[in-house]
Amino acid sequence: MIKLLRLYPLFFRFWIATIASQLASRMHSLILIWLVYKWSNSSLIVGLTMVCASLPSILISPFAGSIIDRHNKIVLMYIADFTRMGVMITFAYLFYIDILDIPILIFGTIIISVSSAFFNPASMSIIPQFVDKEDITKANATLQVSSSASSIIGPLFGSTLIATLGGVNAFIGAGILFFISVLFLFKIQDVNFLTTQNKTSLLQDIKNSFTLIKKYDIVYEMLTKMAVVNFFFSSLVIIAPILAKGDAKQIAYLMSSIGMGMMFSSLVFSSTKLNIKISTFLALSLSIMSISFIFLGFAQSIYLQNIYIFIIGATLNAFNIVLVSLYQTKLPEENLGKIMAFIVAISLSLQPISYGVMGVVIEWIGVTGVLGISGTVILFSSYGVYKLKKLDEE
Repeated sequence: MIKLLRLYPLFFRFWIATIASQLASRMHSLILIWLVYKWSNSSLIVGLTMVCASLPSILISPFAGSIIDRHNKIVLMYIADFTRMGVMITFAYLFYIDILDIPILIFGTIIISVSSAFFNPASMSIIPQFVDKEDITKANATLQVSSSASSIIGPLFGSTLIATLGGVNAFIGAGILFFISVLFLFKIQDVNFLTTQNKTSLLQDIKNSFTLIKKYDIVYEMLTKMAVVNFFFSSLVIIAPILAKGDAKQIAYLMSSIGMGMMFSSLVFSSTKLNIKISTFLALSLSIMSISFIFLGFAQSIYLQNIYIFIIGATLNAFNIVLVSLYQTKLPEENLGKIMAFIVAISLSLQPISYGVMGVVIEWIGVTGVLGISGTVILFSSYGVYKLKKLDEE
């Protein structure tokens, strides 16, 4: 990983920017879940809040993808993070004067969600500009190391700020990190934007993205499976505060366990190559994840809960690294922004529904029942992935 960062200076700056942005995002998620559960004491309200946190990004993603391919990706990224910084500072001020409430949190979170719809696909689609083709998988793994680290440090840092300095400073801390991201992105250039022009209309460009998705079987046939996995994985967001019994530190520990698992798999892939068939590896990752879901439902100890969540984070991240790298090497770079945005939108399309449904279902059948159903369905999805031999074609 260190060798890769030394070899590609622009990628190093981009990496620092994404670290700051991801840390800020994780802190915001922790603060949001903690405040909403504290004020409402309801898994349903938490679920509805998370719907508002994810749905706008999904709805706007097809439009965002076309805009990303038409404009400077780096400029769009620092506009997105500058906007998110503004929301964090506003939250801090409103919390300080004691008028911040759930509706205001939701409104600001919608703005953050829209900004994320531009930042995330842009960051995924621009990576091939910074590194050689043979280093793309390692670059993705390196970025996932930072993402995983932010999953660990962000919630812990946020909970520490809440416990020691209060919610105001937690929001300010997240805002400062978004600003650091803007600073490191500022003078990086989008080379492809400088050398290419898009002559089609925006509406036609969006229509073309649907055609592109159908054109590539490795994308089209994975969409449903990705959506199903994300639907059930998303239930952990609603389950975490229940397992932690509303304690901010325990919520942070559970969220950080996902990040620790992600970091583990990221470190593995940043220094090694995949030596088995892609379809087999993806199916195996989902199978292990499904078993961990089921076992988590019966775990009474907080230590066992963290272990199973660690495994879930590791397997999900390994799945994502391999699949995204496959897309980046086999899909046309000039359309990568819109394709990635569409993939994000479809694969996460059931996430807001999951938040709402799980918020209700947990109150009916409990956490154990939800986790058992989640693990079982993910296991069936793993078999479907194993059957997709087109993933292994050169």
